[in-house]
Amino acid sequence: MHRNRLIALVGVIIGIIGLSLEGLTTEGKALLPTLNAANPAFPDGIPTIWGGLASWAQPVLVVLILAVIVFAVRPDRAKAMDRTSSMVVSVIGVALLAYAVIKMLDAGDSAEGLQAAFAQAASAGAIPAAFTVTTGFGFLILIVGTVLVIFGGAMGFISSDDD
Repeated sequence: MHRNRLIALVGVIIGIIGLSLEGLTTEGKALLPTLNAANPAFPDGIPTIWGGLASWAQPVLVVLILAVIVFAVRPDRAKAMDRTSSMVVSVIGVALLAYAVIKMLDAGDSAEGLQAAFAQAASAGAIPAAFTVTTGFGFLILIVGTVLVIFGGAMGFISSDDD
């Protein structure tokens, strides 16, 4: 298999791993179900990045991931992807990267809100401390995956022998 195809596939795999990780990180995660029972404003847990996506985005994301896989494993895998396939893979990668960054920024807003709620609960004596909340490491992994998809497509475009 040509290296640009492999890079795009590795990017997809890394992106899928990123999607399966939690969107937020906090030491107060174990308290969330109890806090949710007392105050429904608290979430009952921390969702994965996939679980935090809009319902319309999940099937679109699956289709885009499958498209990258199809373009990467099409016949004559020993050669670089043709220019059209490479361009499509790169554009899909850019779209996925843009959506990942937007979702990471949304998760940052959610982290600030949850951290403020923890602070309020701590000041009321409901929890022992105000826990910090940050965006999850999965977003970094997801972004690395999408950049690899872009890179695999771009390298295919550069090394393609199409005229």
